[in-house]
Amino acid sequence: MTTITTVRNKVVTDEPDASDVLVYVGWTGPTHDPRIRTAISTRYMPISAYRDCLDWAVGIADQFSHPLYIVPISHDDILHTDRWNPFADMLATLTDQERGELRQTAVASMCELMRDCDDREVRAEAYDILTQLKVIRP
Repeated sequence: MTTITTVRNKVVTDEPDASDVLVYVGWTGPTHDPRIRTAISTRYMPISAYRDCLDWAVGIADQFSHPLYIVPISHDDILHTDRWNPFADMLATLTDQERGELRQTAVASMCELMRDCDDREVRAEAYDILTQLKVIRP
């Protein structure tokens, strides 16, 4: 774990591992009750945005009274923690039409990756996803 000290605050981070796929910035903020703080975070971003997240957090850290945290996330974190339960719960509420539209979007995105991406590993992952969705039969 690395701690970067700014003038009035600090930014805490772990260097991303090769298995990390997402990153976000988290911090705590006040609520209507000064004795209680709430967790706040940015949206999940691709791990390629790690350096941008770190630079942003260091740039604004002195405006906060508590540390900011840069959190890289791996597939293992996604699959084996409760962090993604709110997304699963939201997906469970979709109608058949909404699920179909979401599937079409996912298929179109994976097809675009296979067609346009220069990274062989990313294309292989897109192929695997299309295979899991039974769009491609090996």
